[in-house]
Amino acid sequence: MNYFELHDIYNVAKIVYDREFKEEDLIMGSQKRVVEDLSLHKIHTQQIKASGKLQDFYRPSSNLSMRVIVSTRAKSLFESFRNENIRYYPCPVLRGKEFVEGYWITDKVIFDDEWVDFTKSEFFLRKRKLISEENEPRARYEVSEQIIQFKDLCDFNNFREKEMWHMDERYPYRIIIKEDCPHHVLSIHTTGPRYLIISEELKTELQKQKMDKGVEFKPLEIPDEEWGGPNGIRKQFYK
Repeated sequence: MNYFELHDIYNVAKIVYDREFKEEDLIMGSQKRVVEDLSLHKIHTQQIKASGKLQDFYRPSSNLSMRVIVSTRAKSLFESFRNENIRYYPCPVLRGKEFVEGYWITDKVIFDDEWVDFTKSEFFLRKRKLISEENEPRARYEVSEQIIQFKDLCDFNNFREKEMWHMDERYPYRIIIKEDCPHHVLSIHTTGPRYLIISEELKTELQKQKMDKGVEFKPLEIPDEEWGGPNGIRKQFYK
């Protein structure tokens, strides 16, 4: 199957702090790798534009980063393609000054890094080596950059633990999903990217039901450097 990152780049919500929340309250934050029950956590209200039609996907405020606000019908569609990999919690949404019902915030509880085909995927590595002397007022580093690959997830994790310094950076460059992956909705956390990843079949269904307004679908295997920018491939699909 072909896979796409779901980019909710146009429909952006901003936080409205709820003054009734107390210091001791549990408040939902950004997406975590650790799975936990968030049913007792409170969510600060997410405000969207008062003008225009309601959309099915919104990017929440930064305190809820790596999550997605979805409508009830988007939630139902996702669950029909894959169930129990994402928990959905009711999300308070303010449209202008009026509350609207039927929106949920995602919490990924199953991560699918094992479905990454590491033999075909590539990662960008930026390594730094400290070259300044101890008495120098400002640290100086020797920086090297390269595209690297790994044998599997274990090799990927071992490299992070044994080969990387805290100043080193590693980003996904080209991610390929194994051909026998059965899932239409994927959440990849360790290897990145942090977006929701969907199959071409689910993408087609979202477009068919006109649930794609304000979102873009970036082919997973295309590096960000080739997708964006003034001469990027993105312009072939989106103006």
